[in-house]
Amino acid sequence: MEGCVRCTPDAVRLLASLLEKLGPLVNHPGLMQPHALSSIGKYLDERNFDAYRERLATATGLSATCRVRTFDVIACEAADKLPTAQRRQCTAVRGTNELARRLEPHERGGAEVTIVFSNGGSLSVIQHRDPRRMIVFLTSVHKVKKALDGTLAEADAPALAHFFEEAARGQRQAALGHNPATRHVQLENGAYWILPAWYAEAVALLAQDVFRLHAFLSAISLDVSRALYVDRVTGHRLERGERHEHRTLIKASLHRASGGCACCRHGITPPTEPFHRLEFRIEFCGCALVNGKCPTHDLEEHTRQSERFPGVCMLGLKLGLWCTHQGAAKGGMRLPLDVRDEKMDLAFAKTTVQDIASCGARLLQPSPPYGELRLDMDATLAHLNDLRLQHAHVGEQIMQRDVLAVDLLRRGGVLNRTGRFVGRVRAECSAILKTHKHLFRVQRK
Repeated sequence: MEGCVRCTPDAVRLLASLLEKLGPLVNHPGLMQPHALSSIGKYLDERNFDAYRERLATATGLSATCRVRTFDVIACEAADKLPTAQRRQCTAVRGTNELARRLEPHERGGAEVTIVFSNGGSLSVIQHRDPRRMIVFLTSVHKVKKALDGTLAEADAPALAHFFEEAARGQRQAALGHNPATRHVQLENGAYWILPAWYAEAVALLAQDVFRLHAFLSAISLDVSRALYVDRVTGHRLERGERHEHRTLIKASLHRASGGCACCRHGITPPTEPFHRLEFRIEFCGCALVNGKCPTHDLEEHTRQSERFPGVCMLGLKLGLWCTHQGAAKGGMRLPLDVRDEKMDLAFAKTTVQDIASCGARLLQPSPPYGELRLDMDATLAHLNDLRLQHAHVGEQIMQRDVLAVDLLRRGGVLNRTGRFVGRVRAECSAILKTHKHLFRVQRK
């Protein structure tokens, strides 16, 4: 997210001369001297300390980049304590339990120049508000850290400023883009596929715009509203047991910022094992059709397939939100999701659900046409937006229903067997049964 500039060798050589002046100020007079016991190379690799000093002095065998810090990476628990305005500026960091908060203009620091050596080890120079102060962080090949912090003479301050200016004049690096293709991961006990980011976005929109799962995620916490962040989407072929039991599983793992254990919120005692993550799951047959027939099911059984993404058997399609726990045999809460309930107003999305699921199965096939599938998915999502507009699932009304649903879920609202709320509720709450009923627990007694 932060811009990065590749520095020129001239900038590295300027740094070497500044380090010579910094050395005596931090009790390292031989910081850039050959064979010196206080050489900077001692903190990068003790066995080859002079070689590292030589690489830095000649600007060879290393790469240098300059960036300006505009984000602060914080833990999810720390983000929950931020003011609402700052929480809105946070973005989930994929593959971690952290968020990146965009800093306000007065919070942003100066430049940071990082030098990475080809044999391991790194060096970072942080720009301080005091133009004379020079801060250097060293990380050895063994990940041992060392900080050098000193204040240069007044006459050397322009040279330090010039160093940062020269570092920022390098070649700006292109941002890393998402891989538009599926990645196959082979394990000892099986395999799975990591699906592309554009497909993960489609699954996230399905979970948010159709099933309104962000309302349920917000209800998990009593005082913090949650956003729906999909960390990654994976595809799995489950082929244990009889052939007719084989199926495809599309699993969207939610980021930790979307919430923690949801078992208690849905009236289920959580497993004793630690909470792992929330997962939005799509499960169906997923077999490739042969001459319009599914080889897994009885050939006489009516085959169901997507019109926009044909060629995949969609029998047995079911969706749900799972609360998973590490090592738990049965896991935690399993919230079933369905668009076929005639008493609800979600039937318009039935075709879209099949399209998104079928596209996922197509992405698991060898060498799928990624470009065509992505364009077709864009058309699917555009059609979904049109349908949501026609059925009043866009705008202030549906947002107000989200608020009502969160409030009722937090207060422990449940449904009876006839699909009505148990106990007395406000009259307007009955309207959310058309769009949010699937989020509430049904009282069994």
